[in-house]
Amino acid sequence: MKGLLLGLLLSGNLALSAAPVHVQVDAATYPDQRVTLYRYMDLFTRRLEPIAYGRTDEQGKVLLSADVEGTQKALLRIGTVGADLWLRTGEYHVEMPPPEPDQVRSISGTARVNLTFVDLDPLDVNAVVSDLNGRLDAFLAENLATDQDAGMEAVAKARSGTETMVPDTTGDRPVIFLSPNWSESRVDTFAQKLQKFYAAVDDPWFQQDVEYGIAGLRLGPRTKDRDLFDRYLSKRPVLYDVPEYVRFFTAFFTDHILRFPFRSDTDALLRNIRTAQTDSLKTLLAKNDFLKDDRLNELVLITGLYAQHSNTLFDGARILNVLRDVEQRSQFPEHRALAANMLWDLTAMSTGTFLPPVTVMDTAGHQLALDSLLHGPVCLTVTLIGNPYSEQEMVALRKLDEEYRGYISFVNIALDRSPSELTQWLQTNPRHAGTWVLPADQQRLLDQLRIRSVPVFYLLDGRLLTASPGPRPSQGLGAELHRMKVKRDQEDRIKPDRGVPPPKR
Repeated sequence: MKGLLLGLLLSGNLALSAAPVHVQVDAATYPDQRVTLYRYMDLFTRRLEPIAYGRTDEQGKVLLSADVEGTQKALLRIGTVGADLWLRTGEYHVEMPPPEPDQVRSISGTARVNLTFVDLDPLDVNAVVSDLNGRLDAFLAENLATDQDAGMEAVAKARSGTETMVPDTTGDRPVIFLSPNWSESRVDTFAQKLQKFYAAVDDPWFQQDVEYGIAGLRLGPRTKDRDLFDRYLSKRPVLYDVPEYVRFFTAFFTDHILRFPFRSDTDALLRNIRTAQTDSLKTLLAKNDFLKDDRLNELVLITGLYAQHSNTLFDGARILNVLRDVEQRSQFPEHRALAANMLWDLTAMSTGTFLPPVTVMDTAGHQLALDSLLHGPVCLTVTLIGNPYSEQEMVALRKLDEEYRGYISFVNIALDRSPSELTQWLQTNPRHAGTWVLPADQQRLLDQLRIRSVPVFYLLDGRLLTASPGPRPSQGLGAELHRMKVKRDQEDRIKPDRGVPPPKR
């Protein structure tokens, strides 16, 4: 690898403007399957946005094209598996391997495999990032093995659950960000070797990734926060798209809101969250000398509140109001976009929101809006026909349909079936409840409804989600349907135009 890195130099910095990228995919294990290429909209929330669609041919081949800007982390998904890669303008040729025989597979495609790149330039971002991750991991493994104190401490923290887990923004590194106790001289020696090794890589983005990969190794109980801050954060640009920077930033400011303003200004912090006083919250954070810079201050605020949204010490609904305020008023476009992604992550498909527009097909193959089937109280089910667990729940749902028919509409979306296959199945299973349809685009439906496993049940009033997800038929759905029936009966009794005689005078 070293010889290749030194022997092949880039003629200049890689283009960072929006331009086309073409990805030739060879996936012999996946013929005639839907393929989706996503980009990660940011490295903090890791929200995915589809940027290209395709379908493999009989040999499992497909060409995908999209526009990318700068260096873009992406996910290639085929069927129920996915693989991460980095995209820049140009052309890539990749091979998608089959999953391991014992690998967990899910309906949402979260089972991950590693792509094989064909004729990849040794200085391509995918090659150098993978090489860097391997060397950083090797340093961690070697030093944990040779430093007994650090190794025992790391194991103890991991087992006890007291060590903070930091999301892995590169997709290739371990998810546990350890803070071992080895000496700074070890890190200095390793850093010098690493920087010398990659000196020939003329790529500013990658050199920043190297720098903050090393910075992450310096985090630990023997390190002074002030030294790290002055060296890597003070008067430095925020690198939103550099994975090792995001890892370092997240680890450095982990639980900052709990460790500082919550301890010293509890009442003021909770009051300002409750009233969505963003500027006052930033003033509280600015009492810490590290957060005098407005950009860094605001980024710590929104990432900290995002992380604490489910913490019972705070009011999650009011945290959403702060994020909305940042989305609308921040002077930093990166923070407006980031706050929007945080809001989507915390509220999409949540109870009290509206079901997104979804296109489905009937058994004749005709497309229609799912909205056209949603009137009044509705139980919406997404299921996989033939799956034993799904079948058990659908048998229980059929009994509920018999009991609550006329009060609640039952709409079912069947995955992995063609219109003719669904028609045949319904003919042999006529007692199954409600209206049956198919997704017009299955992967898009799974993305829109944020489905990770099936069967999943939603309760709606029209398009309004009243339980998302709702309980399963075997775990309390009947009780929810009974409440909906009682409410409907009460409404009928007080509305004469529903057929109930007016009261006698």
